[in-house]
Amino acid sequence: MHTDPQKQQWLLSRWSEALATEAFKSRQIHLGHLADTLELSTRASFQRLVQALLREGLLNPQALRAEGLLHWLTLTDGARLCFEGLIPARMNSWDIRGSITLHRSECPAQKLLFPSQLLSLLSAQLDPLPSPEVLARVAEELDDSFCNATLCQAFHHGWSRQLREQFKLADDDNLLTWLKGTSSQPNPTSVLEQWGTLGHPWHPNYKTKLGLSPTEVIAFSPEFEACVPVVLCALHRQWAHVESLSEPEHYRDWWQGHFPLAAEQLIGCLRASGLDPDDYLPLPVHPWQAAKELPRSFAREIADRLLVVTTIIAFNGQPTMSFRTLAPNAGRCSPMVKLPVALRLTSVQRTLSPRSARMGPRVSSLVLRILKQEPQVRAVLNIVPERIGVHYAPQPPDDQRSRHLAVLYRDDPSSVLQPGEMAVPVGSLFALDEHGQPLLRQWVRLAQGGDSRPELLRFFRDYLSIAVPGLLGIYLIYGVAFEAHQQNSFMIMSTEGQLSRLMVRDFGDIRIHRQTLHRQGLDLQLHDPQMTLYDDADFVRDKLLHTTFMCHLGELVLLCARHWKMPEEALWNELAIQVSDCFDNLRERVEPQRWAIERLALLEQDWPAKSFLRMRLLDSTLDIVGRLNNPLRLHS
Repeated sequence: MHTDPQKQQWLLSRWSEALATEAFKSRQIHLGHLADTLELSTRASFQRLVQALLREGLLNPQALRAEGLLHWLTLTDGARLCFEGLIPARMNSWDIRGSITLHRSECPAQKLLFPSQLLSLLSAQLDPLPSPEVLARVAEELDDSFCNATLCQAFHHGWSRQLREQFKLADDDNLLTWLKGTSSQPNPTSVLEQWGTLGHPWHPNYKTKLGLSPTEVIAFSPEFEACVPVVLCALHRQWAHVESLSEPEHYRDWWQGHFPLAAEQLIGCLRASGLDPDDYLPLPVHPWQAAKELPRSFAREIADRLLVVTTIIAFNGQPTMSFRTLAPNAGRCSPMVKLPVALRLTSVQRTLSPRSARMGPRVSSLVLRILKQEPQVRAVLNIVPERIGVHYAPQPPDDQRSRHLAVLYRDDPSSVLQPGEMAVPVGSLFALDEHGQPLLRQWVRLAQGGDSRPELLRFFRDYLSIAVPGLLGIYLIYGVAFEAHQQNSFMIMSTEGQLSRLMVRDFGDIRIHRQTLHRQGLDLQLHDPQMTLYDDADFVRDKLLHTTFMCHLGELVLLCARHWKMPEEALWNELAIQVSDCFDNLRERVEPQRWAIERLALLEQDWPAKSFLRMRLLDSTLDIVGRLNNPLRLHS
């Protein structure tokens, strides 16, 4: 195996730290379990890295020479890389079913383990050539992601084994039916959010959490069944902006209604400090942010008592698929709480901008109004409203600082369900059970009475008949492009276990086409005139295609093709038919030129693809978008 002893020692030391945590001990995970995850974690990390290199044009696919199930790549120094079971598919995607080995003359083949090794070997052939400093940084991110992936895989397997024992005791063989029917899980959606957290399907840094030790990764991340003690702070009301979905909303009273014990403790704490509680607003803060970022960036405000950091626990919250969005343990009626964390997770700092805090409730109000007047869309599409946003508001405004001291409250998905329904996070359908099968298979079996190819195809058709008219419908009529990737989408399971409707959350990066919205007599008050509403139709469409059609529906196609071993073409054709039908059904509602342009862009022209790795290699904070072959195009 081609390994760096130093890297191996680093990995083992991180494993040792993880094994000492209470989370790993309670799941009875030992060193052997971690060793068993290596092959799967290596393959998942290499798959995302190789796919990004080829899909983004950093590496020319024509340089690969196929020999049966092997692909060979000759390096600049004459050595050769062998990719075992490298399979191309539509949407410029690539799957790896085996290992990657390095072959040098008169040396035995060496199997690669770390993704940084592959990046290093390929660095001289990348276009453009990255600088040594950038390469070192990206290599560190890739290996951090890989290490965290091994921890996640081992924990997931242990958790899956224990879940299986629990629902077998209940005389059940389906995780979804057991979660839906058991009283021992008050919030089954939250369980699926954590158990099913996989990371971005395209991003090579899908598990990167730089700046956190393994102990902290496990304590704060959803995939380790974390429960986070959120710190309660108090922000002087003169330095706070409150945005609300239903005006006028008395934020302090609302907060006290949801968190009465913590609210009472805060009043006592402020009085004990000689401060008037009426002058302050409660502000929950992530414990990492409270310990690391606030003392560094808000020392003056803390000294002046504009910001009071207490030792009170606002609530204990379970991180959702989004690391910094937490579900309070108080139950389904409690709001979800989105917090800033000044950590580089995946590739960017996960702060919360004043724009997001203000626009969340405003966008929620707009979309609820649209759904109220569109019963056909409302039948297949709901949203999780963002109710209240609060952020630090100094004078003059300083958004770069304010984004580190903010909170956004959204409704719990379970609170907008009918009795007997369950919200299933779409991302969790991709998670594998202890038999190596996706959770999707269990839902197909439940809804269709079996899980063979014909039943899958019927299920997939039903899925598209909900997702496409909902997400494409609201886009064509109103110009609203949700960020409806797997992490932000829920498919609602009916009382009978059938597909019911789609529900979307998180409006931080929503894009809306201004002219299309205005044509319907609607408008939106903006915090930043350059954001949210856009005149560039292509820019808005890019969001719809990337999040909904590629990272959500496209990845669902690839999952079905891979696990049911069925021809991709049949699945892409189903999607093309649904898209075409949606255009036909809405032709009278859409301005003719827009209808024609959008239809061409979705069904014929190349699609925009966000270049995650290229952005990291060029150190770009702006999106870099390439093109890929349209998988819906006839004879694609």
